Amino acid sequence: MAVPPFDYDAALLSCAAGDQNAFQNLYRQEAPRMLALSLKMLGQRSSAEDLVQDAFILIWKNAASYDPAMGGARAWMYSITRYRALSRLRQAGRPRSGDSSWTDALPGDGACADPGGVAGTIAALDESRRKPLLMAFYNGYNYEQIAARLKTSPGQVRQHTQDALKSMQEQRQA
Repeated sequence: MAVPPFDYDAALLSCAAGDQNAFQNLYRQEAPRMLALSLKMLGQRSSAEDLVQDAFILIWKNAASYDPAMGGARAWMYSITRYRALSRLRQAGRPRSGDSSWTDALPGDGACADPGGVAGTIAALDESRRKPLLMAFYNGYNYEQIAARLKTSPGQVRQHTQDALKSMQEQRQA
């Protein structure tokens, strides 16, 4: 018997009403993936764990501000996580290990298992489009910073990023 998909919108709206069980279910469902993203962005497990805890506190406190008409619950949750991670990276001057290949990989085990999902769509992009997109998302780098790292022009980075987003949008609508 198939397990029904988790209803993030309903869980988040229940959190807004103060339902602690819904919050626990939301945490169990999404914390491992948020930890993978946080670890990918910050590079240190303890910092990533702290970030996920902070993000879930903000999710609980601000659940009432979530508006389903503005986008999905998961996107709302991940925007909180991502912006907090980028803020920490800016405050810390972006300390990272010497591993430069991290920007070209998606976080989490089996993240690309669903080829129709966002991760699968990103994984299907050619490297010239995928890499700047991931550098912008995971690091918050601007076009100039990405261009310097990829040894290309900011205009080319901008075009590749826009092409990637357009391609992703077309695939999601198909």
